[in-house]
Amino acid sequence: MLLTRLGQGREAEVYSWADGYVLKLFWPEFSQADAELEARLTQQVWLMGVPSAKVEDVLEFEGRWGLVLQWIKGVPLTDYIQTDPTRLRFAAQMLGALHRQLHNKAAGHLPSQRLHLIRRIEASRLPLELRTALLHHLERLPDGTALCHGDFHPENVLVGEDGVYVVDWPGAMRGNPLADMARTTLLVLYSELPLDLPGREEIMQQRELFYQTYLEHYQTFSGLDLAELKSWMPIVAAARLRDNIPAEEPRLMQLIEEGLMQGEPSE
Repeated sequence: MLLTRLGQGREAEVYSWADGYVLKLFWPEFSQADAELEARLTQQVWLMGVPSAKVEDVLEFEGRWGLVLQWIKGVPLTDYIQTDPTRLRFAAQMLGALHRQLHNKAAGHLPSQRLHLIRRIEASRLPLELRTALLHHLERLPDGTALCHGDFHPENVLVGEDGVYVVDWPGAMRGNPLADMARTTLLVLYSELPLDLPGREEIMQQRELFYQTYLEHYQTFSGLDLAELKSWMPIVAAARLRDNIPAEEPRLMQLIEEGLMQGEPSE
């Protein structure tokens, strides 16, 4: 079968498949179990009424595992900004509103965000003393049961003619919305963006404006105390270290040390 590649990421390539469907084909290091887990999580999220892709099948293709998904015909939020940079503020508002929409969903049946963070911190290369301090800090932070994406950023939001959708759900969890927002903070403000990323220059130049607009629009529809967001930053920074992106490590270490120096979160 001759497939047309539509794009690729760190975990997979995406190809056109049958009418109305795409194949998300994982790189060879991903197993059948990895594919089936993502399929289950993605389908559970879709059944919760989240604007996302429906899973049609899990299959093996040319020695690699993949998901057949509903084809959401849209462009990533980064492309949407690149097409017209004056859309940057509106795009940030969409991101904030959509993130809040996700967090309004109860997800008690999904994997634990807290356990995920603990495992990543324990498996990091950080010194034992620092790992112990981070885990103690995490103990003082409140848990939650909200739907959390785990990797919510503009590349995982598609803008289509009939709405806005969230894709890539292997990290779907139940947890505290502020932890999920802290991960977004990390990605939007501090991540190393690929050189070929559409809209990269506009985003780099206006990261702070984009982020503040996202945050303000989220808060407009939220009763959360966003002052507590900073308490989660050392935790998500430590978890991000497991992604092994050398260029980000100095900044991540700075966020960890600064966050722990600020003391315990308020009760």
